Amino acid sequence: MAIVGGLDVHRQQITFDYVDTETGQVSTGQIPGADRRQLSAWLHRRFEDGGVQGGVEFAVEGCTGWRYVAEELTSAGAVARLAEPAETAAARGRKKRAKTDRADARLMRDLLVQDRLPTCWIPPERDPRGASVAGLLPRSQP
Repeated sequence: MAIVGGLDVHRQQITFDYVDTETGQVSTGQIPGADRRQLSAWLHRRFEDGGVQGGVEFAVEGCTGWRYVAEELTSAGAVARLAEPAETAAARGRKKRAKTDRADARLMRDLLVQDRLPTCWIPPERDPRGASVAGLLPRSQP
């Protein structure tokens, strides 16, 4: 894999940390405006120029906002890995200092590089028959 990284998603920004596994170059920063348009533009600027050999893979924590990030990664030709939040936090160990968005993105990148990322299943938005996944779940009884 040529590019491996982590994305920490929040309302106002997405913090990224990724490494080119062939050169060892690490890139970090923020994507202002955590929305589809901004993320899509960032992905296309960074990775759709055909210069990435071996693929692009990002981990994103499975909490609010993960679905559109995973969809945009997939549409840009990258692999999205959904990190299980509690197990990812446990993999960090005891905190020595305040947690930051940058540290979260770096942790997901490191776990992905080491093949230790605790993952969740990414459910399809729709099943093959066209029904929404929510429509397939049994209703709770009152």
